[in-house]
Order: sequence, then structure tokens, then C-alpha cells
Amino acid sequence: MERVLAESGVERTAVPPETSYLGELFRAARRALVDALLAGAERLHVPASVVKAFAWGLAALAILLIAWGLFTRWQRRRRKEGDEGSVAALSLPPVARDAAAWRAELERLLAEGAEGRVAEALEALWWWLARSLAGDRAEPDWTSRDLMVKARREDLRDLVRRLDAFTYGPRPPGVDDLRGLVGRLEEALS
Repeated sequence: MERVLAESGVERTAVPPETSYLGELFRAARRALVDALLAGAERLHVPASVVKAFAWGLAALAILLIAWGLFTRWQRRRRKEGDEGSVAALSLPPVARDAAAWRAELERLLAEGAEGRVAEALEALWWWLARSLAGDRAEPDWTSRDLMVKARREDLRDLVRRLDAFTYGPRPPGVDDLRGLVGRLEEALS
């Protein structure tokens, strides 16, 4: 075997490739895209300068989309890091918190005044109401209607409908709208 290998001149040590698989894949995809653009431009009788401008525009769009994706990911990560002190960030299930803890969380979220935290404030508002009305019996799978029926508080129907409209409506409410609803709910609960 040694003699055959020596006579044939077969290289027995592995030589790493000059390029990577991903690099080759990218080059093949780029070549296919350029060929498709050139073929389409030729059929439509479009000047080469227009094709080049279109290709550069596509490249710029791709770069912008990647940058936007990275930026939003970075923002989410920063927002998560900032939530470490909140009740919602704790690993407690919602029903393990009492009405006072949910009220404190709601007040904290409203005090921040950040429009981006409206969904969290709506969740805290719903849980504060649920724990205030049903106490330990409140369940995560209850609808607002279930809450009113089980707590026997049909008098809150209009306020709870407003809460549902804020939660599931086409536009998120403002912080002032939430404060107004919280005030009306507090009046009705007292």
C-alpha cells in the first residue's frame, strides 16, 4: 500500500480548503442574483446603469433591514435588563401575587409613563382587578366576563369592557387613558 501511494504521488495530508462553504454559498447566491438581474434587464432592454443602481439599492435595503433587526433586538435586551426589579419580571406566576403587589406594579408602570409599556400596564391592571374582586380564586385563563360573573360584579361591566377595548383594540391607549380607567375602577371598588 505504501509503495502504491508513493508511486502514484497521492497527497496523504489533509489540505484545508482555500475558501469556506458559506463563502462559496454566498458567492453562488450572489452570482445567481446578478445573472437573474442581467437576464431580466436584457429582456426588458434596461440600461446596465439602471441595473447597477437597482442592485445597489437592494444591497442598501438588505443592510438597513439587518441593522434594524439588530437594533430592535438590542432594544428588547435592554428593556429586559431594566425589568429585573419589577413584579412582572419575577418568576412568580400571576396568581401568586396579591392585589397590592399588582397595584404597586401598575403604579410603577404608569409612573414611568412609557407608551411602550402599555401592554404590561394593562396586564397589571387586569390582575389587580382580578385579585381585588376574586382574591385567590382568580385564574390566568379567565376572561374579563368570567371575572365579573365569578365575582358577581355585573355593575363593573362597562368599566371591564373599556379595559378589554384598551387591551384588544386597534390602538393602544395612552398612559392618561389608563390612569382615568384606574381611577374609575378604584371608585367602583370602594
